Amino acid sequence: MQRITEDIKTGQLKQIYLLYGEEAYLVRQYRDRLMEAMLSGGDKMNVNRYEGKGVSVPEIIDMSETLPFFADRRVIFITDSGLFKSGGEKMAEYLSNPSESAYFVFTESEVDKRSKLYKAVQAKGYAAEFGEQDENTLKRWAAGILARENMKITESTVQLFLGKTGTDMENIQMELEKLICYCMGREVVT
Repeated sequence: MQRITEDIKTGQLKQIYLLYGEEAYLVRQYRDRLMEAMLSGGDKMNVNRYEGKGVSVPEIIDMSETLPFFADRRVIFITDSGLFKSGGEKMAEYLSNPSESAYFVFTESEVDKRSKLYKAVQAKGYAAEFGEQDENTLKRWAAGILARENMKITESTVQLFLGKTGTDMENIQMELEKLICYCMGREVVT
């Protein structure tokens, strides 16, 4: 995560990113941050999205060879394609020498680290795994969200809160929004 954040801050973006893992909330957050960094001024013309197991690799390759329209790059988002489990050989071959103006962001729930495509991404870009976060990280994250709203929470209260919500960050965020609304005007969540 820190490496992607650093790439965005410095503007030195890799041509290929693979975001995968159990924590879908973090995958989406970093995908959106990469999209914002790669596309200047909300450019929608040079974005292509492909989703699902039936994506056509030749179509993706053809699109990546198409020059961007009044921009520096064409950004291609590929979501849950299954290419990192099987059938990604053609894509791996293409990614060894892609068009200079094509940038790729893959988001997958599962990958096979032995696949040719995974190895190609590691050679030319960056692969980031977003696993389930530990309890201490979730506590700090929840306390940070509350702090932005000028609220505090005790250790025992945040532990009880996480015991009720579980470790899914999407669910925690939704429940925190409800909690913030319910505790509006209070300084400490009890």
